[in-house]
Amino acid sequence: MRFPIKITENFLLEPIMHTFGAKQESSFVDLDGDSIHVKMGIWFDERIPLASIASIAPSDWPWWGGLGVKLGHHGVAVVGTMDGIVNLKFKGPVNVRVLVNVDVEQMWLSMADQKAFMDALAAATKLPLSPHTPF
Repeated sequence: MRFPIKITENFLLEPIMHTFGAKQESSFVDLDGDSIHVKMGIWFDERIPLASIASIAPSDWPWWGGLGVKLGHHGVAVVGTMDGIVNLKFKGPVNVRVLVNVDVEQMWLSMADQKAFMDALAAATKLPLSPHTPF
């Protein structure tokens, strides 16, 4: 099941995101079998086992954090907007490639349909949704 990552429609920022391949058709999270496939343009393309997810929560992303693929707070953000943010915390470090390989403990995603994605992921992982997790 594919869930689009929300990409900004800001007329100043959208062309910058598109230049780096972060378009609606190339930015998504696929929930397939025992993993999630997170992709944003040419910058991020990773599969994460569902078994490594410890919690799922609505969250926020600060304006000063920027858009795109970002590292911070022992995690990685794959965000195209500051709306519809979902925070995934992992049971232990997960290795992802963000220009270089890094271990992350959490991930933020900007989802076009935050609720549908969280509900589907909660059902797949059999985890309850956590309360809002601030950045």
